[in-house]
Amino acid sequence: MQQFYELTRDQAPRTYAWRTVNNQFYVHFHSTVELIYVEEGILCTMQNGVVSMVGAGQLVVNSSYIVHSYSTPEYSRIIVATIPLSAVPSLRTVLSSHRFNQGIVDARRIKECRLIMRMMADTDHSQNVCFINSLAEALLALLIDKIGLSPSETDKESDLTKRIVSYLQENAAEEITVESVAAHFGYSVGRFSHIFNKQIGSSFTRYLNNIRCRMAQRMLEAEDLPIIDVAHACGFGSVRTFHRVYKECIGKTPRSEQRVVN
Repeated sequence: MQQFYELTRDQAPRTYAWRTVNNQFYVHFHSTVELIYVEEGILCTMQNGVVSMVGAGQLVVNSSYIVHSYSTPEYSRIIVATIPLSAVPSLRTVLSSHRFNQGIVDARRIKECRLIMRMMADTDHSQNVCFINSLAEALLALLIDKIGLSPSETDKESDLTKRIVSYLQENAAEEITVESVAAHFGYSVGRFSHIFNKQIGSSFTRYLNNIRCRMAQRMLEAEDLPIIDVAHACGFGSVRTFHRVYKECIGKTPRSEQRVVN
């Protein structure tokens, strides 16, 4: 589950592709182009506030800075490809200022899409960076030809959503509430909550807890710190609340996470 600006993907120097089952990833955005090919099952996607159910044989296309998230209602098996613009130099300029005309593509009608996505995810090629980047460039060029591009336009609510998400990421460890954040952006709580729920598909509290729990997970994986220190560093007022929320978001307790790491 990670809408915040996902710096880690934009810092990646190369294309990555991998298979995953029952994907869940909360609202985020980045300059990197992100593609998801559904091999089996159903994936629920959100792109700039629009929710779609994506079935086997379909390709999700997230252009640069599209606000998006994923969840799996029951079962899904997918291939994810993240393509930094720096990895596709011949297309970098046009993709930085344009968006694909479709967010969901029937890849069954473009057999090369399926083939290239599967080749990129093949572990035999994972260390061949030049080969993977070349495949990514070919795939994006193919999509440009098949579905086309339009100049990027940002509507008011999408722009606000990005600013809110960036603010939450930067201030998640502080004592912030829906009231304080709404006031910061000059909105009433009611109007702010309406925009937030529409664009992100989650309540403010649940989304903030997801950010805090991911922060905590990274700390638990990186350092041997007391649980109470991790809880307070990530904005939780008590260890009891931290344990409960972490279990809800991550699916396991902080202590079990520490045991796995240690």
